[in-house]
Amino acid sequence: MNPKFGPLAAVFTLRRHDAQAIRDDWRHEFTEDCNRTALSNIRQLFWAATLLNLVALAAYDLPIFLAGLFERHRMYGDLVVWRLANITALGSWLLVARALGAAPPPATAHRMTSVAIPIALALCVWHAVLSQTLAMDVSIYALVLFVVAGMIVTPHRSKLIAYPLGFVALVTGIVLINPNPLVVYAIGVNAFCLTACAMLADEVWYRAAIRNFVLRRTLIEERARADDLLHNIMPTAIAERLKHGENHVVEFHDEVSVMFADVVGFTQLATELPPPQLIQMLETLFQAFDEIAEQHGVEKIKTVGDAYMAAAGVPAAAADHADRIAQMALAMLAASERIGRESGMTLNLRIGIDAGPAISGVIAQKKFAYDLWGDTVNTASRMESTGAIGRIHVTDAFRQRLGDRFVFERRGPQELKGKGLVPSHFLVGMAAAQAA
Repeated sequence: MNPKFGPLAAVFTLRRHDAQAIRDDWRHEFTEDCNRTALSNIRQLFWAATLLNLVALAAYDLPIFLAGLFERHRMYGDLVVWRLANITALGSWLLVARALGAAPPPATAHRMTSVAIPIALALCVWHAVLSQTLAMDVSIYALVLFVVAGMIVTPHRSKLIAYPLGFVALVTGIVLINPNPLVVYAIGVNAFCLTACAMLADEVWYRAAIRNFVLRRTLIEERARADDLLHNIMPTAIAERLKHGENHVVEFHDEVSVMFADVVGFTQLATELPPPQLIQMLETLFQAFDEIAEQHGVEKIKTVGDAYMAAAGVPAAAADHADRIAQMALAMLAASERIGRESGMTLNLRIGIDAGPAISGVIAQKKFAYDLWGDTVNTASRMESTGAIGRIHVTDAFRQRLGDRFVFERRGPQELKGKGLVPSHFLVGMAAAQAA
């Protein structure tokens, strides 16, 4: 590395290493975020600078002009020219920015930022050259350097080149108008130190921008992951209510259809299959059931071992809840047959359904879960346990809600625990499909 360019090269190297802290899929978003923030800050800075220059013209330059000092000291006239140039340059930039709107495209925001930085540095160098003729004052130069470093953060390396270029322009201007080598040396040393510190400050702010962005994006992703998990274990509407601070979510439903499905002979399968293969089989089967539930607008309630519970009409009421659950049950039988055939295993379902009122809600405060309670739930569970392999066992109440849209096979009254004799039917299929 050339020692002459060692500090500048070191800053470039640091910036390259810092950028590696950003994931590849975040880089474009980080650049856009920097450009948006920088553009917003520049708008505010340029408005403030324009206003201050207008105030200075009225409160400082005008009284000096009226006092006749412009004729004695050319510096005052040059300063007025500088202020007018400020107002013109900054005002023109602001007019263009206003025409582009509050949220211009990323490429446009980058170009506007790239134009603003040299404008600011050029004006501050100009002021420093003017100021040294009276008081060797480089305070405006220092102020603008650190404002640019701290409030106009960009990931583009071209910004770092603007600092040494500004320093070279400042020293060159002083050399041309002041023959005193001591003055040139003093201002040059001050300007060099300020420029070096501004470059380091720029790097510090750039690192801070990376840390803030990474932290913000990580929090967003973690929140999204938590939301997805919450939505996977309960209905979206219920999850949103819990997220907004509700501790107890309990609802009464006048009309719902509840279904229980059970894999017949699962205990025997568990003794014959290795655990990984058994879990894979259940995962494939239940994933198919989840897709069917989503397709028909049915809410999956839970799985317990090899049992699958779903309901239609919760958490939002649905006039066609019985149709939805019936179509899902028929699709589940077809899916289990297909998966069993593809895997070479015998997968038989036993399904039970009932319709009526129910209560839904979230139980517990730590390991909470969305669940359904009531006589309809209990009856649906017992319809499943007293059903037949490969059949959909439904109550008469459920059958009446479907009317003539589906085909049923009468089974007759069944003895259910706690219910006595309950009329029951087997759901065979849709009426249109049977007619075809």
